[in-house]
Amino acid sequence: MGMFATGVTVVTVEVGGEAHGMTANAVMSVSLDPPLVCVSVNRRARMDKFLERAGGYAVNILAQDQQALSQYFSGTWPHATPPEHRLVPWTGGPRLVGCLAAAGCRVEGTLEGGDHRIFLGRVLDLYRADGALSPLLFFAGRYHQLRDPALAPLAPVDVWNPEEVQIFYDD
Repeated sequence: MGMFATGVTVVTVEVGGEAHGMTANAVMSVSLDPPLVCVSVNRRARMDKFLERAGGYAVNILAQDQQALSQYFSGTWPHATPPEHRLVPWTGGPRLVGCLAAAGCRVEGTLEGGDHRIFLGRVLDLYRADGALSPLLFFAGRYHQLRDPALAPLAPVDVWNPEEVQIFYDD
């Protein structure tokens, strides 16, 4: 599944007046009517218990310049001090300032999935950043960024020139 390119999110909750976050790419839109999303969390992760207690969460979709935050919230940040960031109170859980978009959710139910638990959330609020931001992507164990898409697909004759093709036959 590491060959499936995904966006990168930080799932946040507030429990006992404290904010907690976890990097996650196992996030999915489930339904438009009603609006539902889910996040899959390892049962051994601290976030599993936080989600259970919080009753809601925010899915913060990271922008391409937020790789440091992804590393920090995944526990792979190599420095003693955290990268600069700010969380603001919001629906479901704290919203990460500078994120590309966010969905504030109330936990509607859970589903057991092997060593993970899937938290189904009803979307109560949406946020979208102003401006033309690009998402942070994750593929094959590394971070990536979008490149500008091709303007239009090339016609087959532009891609393949029959005069340049040589066919060899085995005797």
